[in-house]
Amino acid sequence: MNSKTTVMFPTVMFYVQHLLGIGHVFRAMRVAKGLARAGCETHIVWGGSKITTMDTAGINMHYLRAVHVSDEDFKALLLDDGTRIDDAGIKARGDHLLKLYQDIQPDIVITEAYPFGRRQMRFELIPFIERAKDTSPKPLIVCSIRDIMQENRAPKRVRESLDAIHNWYDIVMVHGDPNLIPIEATLQNSDEIKDKIRYTGLVTPDAVDRTKKPSISPDVIVSAGGGAVGKALMRAAVDAMQYCKSFSTNWCLTTGPDLPQAEFDLVAARAPDGMKVTRFITDLAQVMAKGTVSVSRAGYNTVGDLLRAQCVSVLVPFTGGLETEQLRRAQMMEKQNLATVLLDENLNPQSLAAAIDKVASMERRVASFDLDGADKAAAILISEFEKIQ
Repeated sequence: MNSKTTVMFPTVMFYVQHLLGIGHVFRAMRVAKGLARAGCETHIVWGGSKITTMDTAGINMHYLRAVHVSDEDFKALLLDDGTRIDDAGIKARGDHLLKLYQDIQPDIVITEAYPFGRRQMRFELIPFIERAKDTSPKPLIVCSIRDIMQENRAPKRVRESLDAIHNWYDIVMVHGDPNLIPIEATLQNSDEIKDKIRYTGLVTPDAVDRTKKPSISPDVIVSAGGGAVGKALMRAAVDAMQYCKSFSTNWCLTTGPDLPQAEFDLVAARAPDGMKVTRFITDLAQVMAKGTVSVSRAGYNTVGDLLRAQCVSVLVPFTGGLETEQLRRAQMMEKQNLATVLLDENLNPQSLAAAIDKVASMERRVASFDLDGADKAAAILISEFEKIQ
């Protein structure tokens, strides 16, 4: 811990828990990679199911027993076999997390989303953060959040989050560019913690090498992020090609790893000639950069890919339940003339084809936003750590 006689670079312990979607864990991994590039010994404590396609090279990975939630119930924590985790399993996870803290002895502790999300994990996060706060010397305690938060949260929940920041956290890393959207636009009462907020810029993939050949070269690329909320988009897309005037062939649908297998099989079976269906594309931004039109949800990572690729796009934001984040992001992109928005309630094969035809003649535009959030996050954390030495 900080008791090391000489600390060239801080040791970082980054808690990451995915419960339904997986977009935020890709952002967290990019931040971790930025820390590793900067020379930090970086540890991720992973609380969800392993993602076999994720590149973890250079990162020390530690796995808690995996839990997730269903999209019908965000409260019940489920094991990989679908059963609820019991009290013994909950205690074992908490004990494991505290043991990892003792073993790693971090100089910086980061929690992804919490205390603005992951309330289901308070049973282990509160003891973990309290242990870090009570350590002497104390590590830098950091919250890592995206640029758009869930809006219309209950005042009680807002108060709970802000009190946690006041009591435990040193800084709040906002992975965004205030010129695109400031955090106060969606985070209620954020003025209370404005002295702790640090903008990192958007955490996006590396700049696209436009001289490099992508893995595939479709004219229309339809993607659904992790795929957990991609069913409606994929069902519309698989039948849209026949109605599209601009592109009657050479489409690719990438469903994401979390689309249920039965749904994937259905889409693949219905795909016409000239349409490829795949689970995952490792160089998605590269593919988008060479493609003509992108169709996607409006998640954080997907929009980051689009901004890097400078790709003409149709955004179909997920608005299920109380979700507002993707709609807000899609509307921002449309306001910047970087996309057109098609709402879920209007989504069908014909409307999707019409939206693609609408944007087909749009010119690619270079967005002037800060897209180097991973490396800037690392620089911020190292600088903030040095201040407390």
